[in-house]
Amino acid sequence: MGAYPNDRSNDPKAAITYGRDFNFFKSVTPGSSGSGTFATDCDVVITFPTYTVTFWLPTSGGGSVQYSFNGNTIHGTLDSAGVLGPNTLTFENRVVSKIWFTTTGSSPVVRVEAWATR
Repeated sequence: MGAYPNDRSNDPKAAITYGRDFNFFKSVTPGSSGSGTFATDCDVVITFPTYTVTFWLPTSGGGSVQYSFNGNTIHGTLDSAGVLGPNTLTFENRVVSKIWFTTTGSSPVVRVEAWATR
C-alpha cells in the first residue's frame, strides 16, 4: 500500500502517474517548402536528452523528406521507396532538441519517437 489513499505506486500493473515521462512520440506532416528550405519554426521539440531517436517514413504513400537539426542545413533524407535514402533512421546517444522536416514531393507523415534511460 502506498502512502496515500488509492496510491498504486507499488503495483507493477498500475499506470505510472508520477515523475517525468522520458518517452516521446509525434506524427509530423511536413510542409512542402521545397528541397532544402525549412520552415522558420521547427516541427519537433524534444525536451530531454535522448538515448534513442527514431524517424520512420511509411513505405506506402510515397514521397521523401529531408531533415535538419538546425533549420539551415540538410542533414539527411528519408525516402519511402528507399531510393534516395532509407525509410527509417535511428540516432543513438544524440542530444537533439529541435528537428525540422521539409518534403521534396508529396507530403508523407513522419513518425518521430524518442526515449531516454534514467
